[in-house]
Amino acid sequence: MSDKHIEHHAKLQHSLSADEHKKTHSHIPSFVRLSAAAVMGIAFGIAMEKAHVFEPFAIRGQMTFSKFIMLKMFLSAVVAGQVGMALISRIAPRYFAAARYEFSGCVFRRTPVDSAIGGALLGAGMTVAGACPGMVIIQNGAGVTNSIYTLGGIFLGAYIYAAIHSQVERAFHRPTSAPRKGSFVDELVPVGTSKLMIMMSVMLAGIIATIEYFVPWTSEVIYENAAGASPLEMFAWSPMASGAVVGLLQIPAVIFLGDTLGSSTSYMTVCSHTVSSDTLSVMENYMAPYRRGVSNWWQVIYIGCALVGAYVSHNGAIAAGPVDIPGVTIIPAIVGGALMMIGSRMAGGCTSGHGLSGMGLLATNSFVAVPAMFAGGMAVAFGMQAFGILDIQA
Repeated sequence: MSDKHIEHHAKLQHSLSADEHKKTHSHIPSFVRLSAAAVMGIAFGIAMEKAHVFEPFAIRGQMTFSKFIMLKMFLSAVVAGQVGMALISRIAPRYFAAARYEFSGCVFRRTPVDSAIGGALLGAGMTVAGACPGMVIIQNGAGVTNSIYTLGGIFLGAYIYAAIHSQVERAFHRPTSAPRKGSFVDELVPVGTSKLMIMMSVMLAGIIATIEYFVPWTSEVIYENAAGASPLEMFAWSPMASGAVVGLLQIPAVIFLGDTLGSSTSYMTVCSHTVSSDTLSVMENYMAPYRRGVSNWWQVIYIGCALVGAYVSHNGAIAAGPVDIPGVTIIPAIVGGALMMIGSRMAGGCTSGHGLSGMGLLATNSFVAVPAMFAGGMAVAFGMQAFGILDIQA
């Protein structure tokens, strides 16, 4: 297959209608698609728990550059995901195009302004709560102190955003008639999709190797793995290995679900069943589209099974000492959770959605939202540190 032929198929998201894209996966029974989401969720939960990237003080420590497990896993997941995407773009271009079309539907109306503001709010919430919309589920599975309050804050943020979405839309969003063309970086530069993905993956792999050389991951975990322990019994996996597992989950997501990894939509789907037009019409207008369909419910199943995976992984580990994981106090947990959700909805994606999937797909807005996320997180972290209120000790 020639590069020209490949790139023609990789850009099918602009030449096919929405109905034609939906038909790409119509032959796969819903039960099979949701079962795939369940298996993916368990794998995600185990990999995230074994990397210990979910620990609140590891997340805060990353924002002050005192810990690097989070960044290593994050970049490793992007690399593995991009390699998988590059392969799919060549082997199954229509599936790849359908996944990109689905992603562009979430972000094409966002401007760089609301992507940046939303990303910064998400990052700020990550520092305050020591979590992200996906990792809070892992925290609850692993029994992190006060993580249930962070989860409550996320649901609170979902309701707040639903109440103000009209004002946000009028202030920042493009009209619904705005073209989707330009949603991805490879549409703006004279380099093929798969080639650009591989180039970016090689660059990120070099960054990971450099960080690991100077700060080995084993120096950031409190216990060594027990001799002869199975993978599930290990206290910790390399964040690079865990990131690779998470990144490769993009392959079944694209093939079975016509989508990419994310988590914030799952909270909207759950919340949508608690409001009605008789009581909260403003929220109803925003939440109604999240109520039904595999495209919404697969994330709920995925996140729910991730909690199970994290629980099994945490309780199956052999450690040389106590494994109770401290969390932030109640007020920061709630406030941070709300900020994370509001930011995720405003930007059109969370840490997984923009960070792992958006960057992996070369989504233009994700290259605004992700730097803004880290900038917002670091600004709040250093600000809290200056006032002596940033606890980063696990």
